Amino acid sequence: MLDPAYILEGLWITIQIWFGALIVSTVLAIPVAMLRRTKNPGARFLGALWAWIARGIPPIAWLIIIFFGLSLGIISAVPVLAAIVGLGIVNSAYLGDSIRAGLDSVPDGQREGAASVALNRWDTLFRVVLPQAVPVMLASAAAYSITLLKNTAIASIIGANELVFYAYNAVQVGADPLLSFFTIGLVYLAFTVPVGIIARWLDTRVRRGTVKVAH
Repeated sequence: MLDPAYILEGLWITIQIWFGALIVSTVLAIPVAMLRRTKNPGARFLGALWAWIARGIPPIAWLIIIFFGLSLGIISAVPVLAAIVGLGIVNSAYLGDSIRAGLDSVPDGQREGAASVALNRWDTLFRVVLPQAVPVMLASAAAYSITLLKNTAIASIIGANELVFYAYNAVQVGADPLLSFFTIGLVYLAFTVPVGIIARWLDTRVRRGTVKVAH
């Protein structure tokens, strides 16, 4: 039987990795999305190259590369930080696509209308584009965040003491494997199900809004 104290400690580490990776991926995804939307071919290539590399290398390989293969001081010495950076890089490609799709979903006519009433670039972005684009971004970003949460389990491979790490260690000292990992699975479900419900709700709202605009 897993010690509840270990479950709580592992859950806290899992949440840290999840939110940390979300922050890193957001910081990286914004410039990636901008690069992929620019008219400059060289910049578009750089954005596409980042997304291709981030998606093409498996998440577990990213963690191993960062933790074991790079000399990054504290990042390569602390498994949790290595997991945050590695998963953040992977998720930045998917989140970048969400941001780009959200911005592309706003019709050009909206921007032209903003220009016709003398709104500058920043006012157009914050008062016209983002209010329409953010719901589209959030719908897909919420879905990607579920995958990111589940991917935190692979952080155990580099010694990050998250949920799976504690379950594995408990099994090594005699705990029942099925019960241990089933318990961890339930903990993950307790988090992924609400996020999934939010993602579906956002997607429904976006689809209804799209239909209204079409009519």
